[in-house]
Amino acid sequence: MKSAAFSYHAPTTVDEVLRLLTEQPDARLLAGGQSLVPRMNLRVEKPATIIDINRVAGLDGVTIEAGAVTVGALVRQQTLIEYDGVAVAHPLLREAGGYAGFRATRHRGTVGGSIAFAAPWAELSATTVALDATITIRSATGQREVAARSFFVGPYETVLTAAELITEVHFPAAAARTGFGFHEVSPRYRDYATAAAAAAVTLAADGTCATAELVLLRVSATPCHVTLTSILAGRHVDDDALVEVVSALSGIDPPSDIEASGTHRKRLAGTLARRAITTAYARAQEVVA
Repeated sequence: MKSAAFSYHAPTTVDEVLRLLTEQPDARLLAGGQSLVPRMNLRVEKPATIIDINRVAGLDGVTIEAGAVTVGALVRQQTLIEYDGVAVAHPLLREAGGYAGFRATRHRGTVGGSIAFAAPWAELSATTVALDATITIRSATGQREVAARSFFVGPYETVLTAAELITEVHFPAAAARTGFGFHEVSPRYRDYATAAAAAAVTLAADGTCATAELVLLRVSATPCHVTLTSILAGRHVDDDALVEVVSALSGIDPPSDIEASGTHRKRLAGTLARRAITTAYARAQEVVA
């Protein structure tokens, strides 16, 4: 199929984009197009106007300062994965990002586009929540900063309004003695995740857990953030601790769909949580060593 007819604009500045968004209420932004274009071709989406932001200057940079990473909205997903400085500061971005589609799609797909699309299986969504990122959003009337943990409100739904544009994502520096883990299950190689888990564990000076954070994908309408500090603080991650971690997830109620039942996803969530926490804890110990 072919897309429905639309008008096309290719601005070169952020201000032009914001003006067009204000003037064209039925506009969609085109960045990588890996999600939007197929949906348009199937006529799932029929926007009256396309605003191609690929020529907009200043949105494709990566900066690293004192361990904090700021990523422009137009940075390609593969660029983020391959950026060695990012992998040092936040290895979770490389590890989780490697599960996102294929190399060819990652060379087109953008960081801002993935976050704005808010697909339920998006590894980048889980990563922004796990790393407590802040998303910078601009409109013609101003700018606001939104915590990733408040940004996603449902499948394909965020706090973005039709007149707003993501300009960058800021990942704060990780605490010392922190390790990360990411594990995912999908029905086929590089298919959408059936379930996934991202974890961050920070150790105290004595080698026990100081803080522990977990984010699960595909178990709720948005990336599911679970703080495990109350369970793991002051403890080593052993079998008893992991049993308590899984028990803490007993209240989740994942949806069923054509790919998997909610019961199956719940079992997967427990298994992947164990693996992610175990990996994060082991890597935190390696950092200390």
